[in-house]
Amino acid sequence: MCDDCFDEDDVTAVPRITERVIFHARRIEEDLPGAPVSEEAWSIFFGSKGGSIVWAEHERMARCREAALLMLSMHGSRHQA
Repeated sequence: MCDDCFDEDDVTAVPRITERVIFHARRIEEDLPGAPVSEEAWSIFFGSKGGSIVWAEHERMARCREAALLMLSMHGSRHQA
């Protein structure tokens, strides 16, 4: 096998979270049914504030972040600020 088969950097690299990703994650979350996540929870989730998050809210925000990253990557914008 070639060395590329064992190169996991592309798979395991943590995506860069930019203001653009945060913006789109928040917009996606607004369209979901159910109670929206609080400003404080978003601040904690994206690391601008310390604290704890209710697990259900964490799952909701994580799904929105992943959807935003996917959407931006499909548009070739994932690494742009």
